[in-house]
Amino acid sequence: MSSRQLLDRILDWARGEEGVVAVALTGSRARADGRVDQFSDFDLQIITDAARALLEDDSWLDGLGEVWIRFPLDSAAPYRLVWFAGGRKVDFQFISPAEIQGMRESGWLSDEYLRGYTVLLDKGALFSGLPPSPQTFPSPPAPAERELLAVVNEFYFEAIHVAQFIHRRDFWVVKHRDWTMKQCLLRALEWHGQVCRDERPNTWTLGRRIREWAGDETYERLTRLWAGWEAPALWRALDLQLALFRELCGELARALGCDLDEARYQAIEAYIAELRRDDLATD
Repeated sequence: MSSRQLLDRILDWARGEEGVVAVALTGSRARADGRVDQFSDFDLQIITDAARALLEDDSWLDGLGEVWIRFPLDSAAPYRLVWFAGGRKVDFQFISPAEIQGMRESGWLSDEYLRGYTVLLDKGALFSGLPPSPQTFPSPPAPAERELLAVVNEFYFEAIHVAQFIHRRDFWVVKHRDWTMKQCLLRALEWHGQVCRDERPNTWTLGRRIREWAGDETYERLTRLWAGWEAPALWRALDLQLALFRELCGELARALGCDLDEARYQAIEAYIAELRRDDLATD
């Protein structure tokens, strides 16, 4: 079954489902910016006041095609993320008509709709008068000092863990803790792009298209932050990650007028360097 055939089946189901008022497409397929490929999923908003019934019994999904995976299995969650046979993914989000009505009355579009939306089905002209999408990407606000400090604190909290577990040769835990560090690093990269650059890039989500928006030099440094399963390589990657995070957050702090208590983080990095020297000397 092709992507088009799957979408047609979904719309046929929606037309026949009495409680469904409208269906809107968001995400990459609604933006028509030339980035859709064979793996692009469908982000569909099902506009209905009957979401509870559709979620408590989601067997209607099986009528759309062979379901490989549906997530979550929690019937109360207001969405279904579904892999259909052939590797075709549809994200169903259930929202009330009142949300669309609110946007129509205010003339204000949600962030999701600002990025792009296409009305696929509208049984009662619910979307009539809703402003068209400018297909822009709202920039997140600059972080408050407490937000920046929280991310810096968590990053160094896990950096100590990573260093100790490298020393212990407990590499699974290293990888687990390191991923939290990388989540903090991504947040710092996103904020840095919004606060410290002349042209604010679209930082997308989850690090998508990071090669495009992080800048060539930073991207090259990022490529060296993933190490294998050997202590020397893990130590090198940790050092590089610490250096990049320190630079990003230092520039952010100066731009925002924040005090990062750098002496404390320098002491942590000195402790990590001591662990590294001791470990490699005895390896």
